Amino acid sequence: MKYITHKRFKNKGLLNKDYNLPYATEVQTMGKYIIYNNEPICLTTSYLAHQYFSRNDDNNGLERGNLTYAIAFSNRKPNKNNGFRFTEQERELLRTEYSHFLKNEDDWILFNHHFFNADIDELRELAKKLNIKV
Repeated sequence: MKYITHKRFKNKGLLNKDYNLPYATEVQTMGKYIIYNNEPICLTTSYLAHQYFSRNDDNNGLERGNLTYAIAFSNRKPNKNNGFRFTEQERELLRTEYSHFLKNEDDWILFNHHFFNADIDELRELAKKLNIKV
């Protein structure tokens, strides 16, 4: 499967080697690993993969990565009433309509691996409902 860097990856890989992969660098997968120059960088399900890489087999990887990053890792200020990045209405929306994207956690909104590989149209719709601009 094809992946792409939607954000510069300047980090250590699995072999403790430093990488500096610019934005829009295409990489491949081998099994559960994201591979660059035949070296494993990280697991496809890892936090690093979700932050820097996105699935690109449909050529929507850059947009998918921008959307998932904006939704899952945005710098939205915590809500005054509940201390969370999402309002109560947004949390309810996520729990009812988008529960298939969430890990089973009662107190926090944590996105699962399926979310980071979601169909681009569904991600656009979710960003629109959450008023997240990319």
